[in-house]
Amino acid sequence: METVGAFNTIKALLDEVETRYHKELKSESNELADLIAHISKYKGKRLRPALVLLSGKCVGEILPQHIDLAVVVEMVHTATLVHDDIIDEAKMRRHVESINSKWGREVSILFGDYLFSRGFTILSALDSQIATLLLSQTVNIMAEGELIQLQRRYDIGLSENEYYDIIERKTASLCAASCRLGATFAGANRKVSDMLYNYGLKIGTAFQIVDDCLDVIGIEEEIGKSLNTDIQKGKLTLPLIRLVNKLPEHKLETTKELIFHHNEKENKNSILELLTEHDAVEYAFNISKNIVRQAQEEIAPLPESKYKTALFELADFIVSRRT
Repeated sequence: METVGAFNTIKALLDEVETRYHKELKSESNELADLIAHISKYKGKRLRPALVLLSGKCVGEILPQHIDLAVVVEMVHTATLVHDDIIDEAKMRRHVESINSKWGREVSILFGDYLFSRGFTILSALDSQIATLLLSQTVNIMAEGELIQLQRRYDIGLSENEYYDIIERKTASLCAASCRLGATFAGANRKVSDMLYNYGLKIGTAFQIVDDCLDVIGIEEEIGKSLNTDIQKGKLTLPLIRLVNKLPEHKLETTKELIFHHNEKENKNSILELLTEHDAVEYAFNISKNIVRQAQEEIAPLPESKYKTALFELADFIVSRRT
């Protein structure tokens, strides 16, 4: 199933979000216009806007504020991608050259900041203390996750639970916030809002685990972004944590050296062989499937509707995707 399958029920709304997104980023400055035209090629899955809209539709009606919020969460997400590519020195993002590769570090930092500021300008016009507080807290949590991950680079002792905490912060928190915003603005009570928040947190976690697997085993031409950046930057992800946990202690130091200090093709192949030998990637994929099942259980009590079905299908897509 492709992502669009789960989004068919809200296609017109997503089209509206897309139009508004590009309208809000439009600039009369030629220099900025070039950057905006380039970032427009970063056409992703629009997962977070879809979560706002589907969560809202599950419990009530979509209001104009939902469109605003969907635009804001996508701007926040895109800003984090621009900054991530600086940290990872990634050359490619969604089949096009990264902003960092094309314009350099300084421009990328400021352009990421610009995207954040545009999103929060829209948010301030909503005059909603709830939305402003939730998204401000979420951006803080995302930054904390990135900082913790950077501080734990090359740390062979990183545990699975510590890894889950990092990815909940840096990735899943925005998915969870998107669901809560959609539900809250559609009039959901706290219990229902919490159900959808927990759903978003879990599928966001599963999404990142799959992403981390694909960073190790994926093909750049198919996925459309620079791969092996986690290993090159010393980030221990779930497949690698599993591998480390399965190895006898006398092999840890040589394996650490192999993983983190050599990037030649033959060493990458050796890492893949080790991961395959110890079923480390399969283990991580299975964890993501279990988390997705938990996500679906979170929203099972919601009334049956095509929007709830779409959320179930979206969760299944998260763990079946290979791009």
